[in-house]
Amino acid sequence: MKKIKSLLLFVLPAFAILYACNGQGGSAIKGTITGAANLQVLLEQAHFDRSNVALGKATCDANGNFEIKPEKPFEQGLYRMTIGAKRLYFVLGGTEKVVEIKADLATIDRLDVQVTGSESFTCYANIISDVYKNQLKSPEEARATVQKGCNPLIQAFLATSLLGQNAGAFIDDFKAASKSLNEYMPGSKYATDYATMISTVQSQIAQQQAGAAAGAITVGATAPDISLPGPDGKVRSLSSLKGKIVLLDFWASWCGPCRRANPHVVEVYKKYKGKGFDVFSVSLDKQDGKQKWIDAIAKDGLEWDNHVSDLQFWNSAPAGVYGVRSIPKTFLIGRDGKIVAINPGMNLEQELLKVL
Repeated sequence: MKKIKSLLLFVLPAFAILYACNGQGGSAIKGTITGAANLQVLLEQAHFDRSNVALGKATCDANGNFEIKPEKPFEQGLYRMTIGAKRLYFVLGGTEKVVEIKADLATIDRLDVQVTGSESFTCYANIISDVYKNQLKSPEEARATVQKGCNPLIQAFLATSLLGQNAGAFIDDFKAASKSLNEYMPGSKYATDYATMISTVQSQIAQQQAGAAAGAITVGATAPDISLPGPDGKVRSLSSLKGKIVLLDFWASWCGPCRRANPHVVEVYKKYKGKGFDVFSVSLDKQDGKQKWIDAIAKDGLEWDNHVSDLQFWNSAPAGVYGVRSIPKTFLIGRDGKIVAINPGMNLEQELLKVL
């Protein structure tokens, strides 16, 4: 079975975690980051659905000093800090006041940091530092490490990192983490988003199993749903387009044949978009190729809104579900959600007219 990981790896690019906490009335996150002179620091609240809310920003001075004072007190949850090209995720307990950070930009992504003002940071930093030093040698060690989290939110956060490489094999662990998180933060966006994420993973597993049993996806089959973020972080779902005729297009910015095929797709889209035709593009770009993906969308004039990617290259989860082993690979989907043509290519308009 192919790995199910697209939904679970967005949180931790490489264990680049940093904890910091603020509170109401003089609360702030501040510190000194050597090597970060004149770099901008952006603070956001992050969620399991990959949405982010900007909370404040500052610019490091010549010595790397910075301070951010959000307008509102922090809630318990996940947060993201961007320092130049570095992106760090962290967890807040919701009760901390002023937190001070001292680190070197070159090693901050290994949690080589000194932080005061947050017990939650101490807990999490000890866990991640130990992982870096000793390396996990088995799934059992990974599971045990997840359980070291000081509360269910941290445990859920750890699970996405330590077990997310093969979520299908650890689905029971994720379901347990989701249950604990819901009991710990009932009704919260974190609990509901995590539950939705795990439900989607289970759906992907079922689709893969069905595909393995029935063989490759064929004309007449119901198109498996795809739900991934776009360049702006907003999650878009193939199922939201039901009722339209949709070209599901697997491509990538680095794929020459894909880029050469794009003008024809654009031509057909412009001609028939007013008659119920749309395009849902899934990019097989890499994590470090996000900007190239964004630039390719603009340069090729791919003006439809439905652009998504898990940025996992050939490990793309939807590519696995659809049996995509080369690109471009396209599927024309009818208004009822069933596949009506595979790889129509230059015959796209002809195939489209059959079902309009």
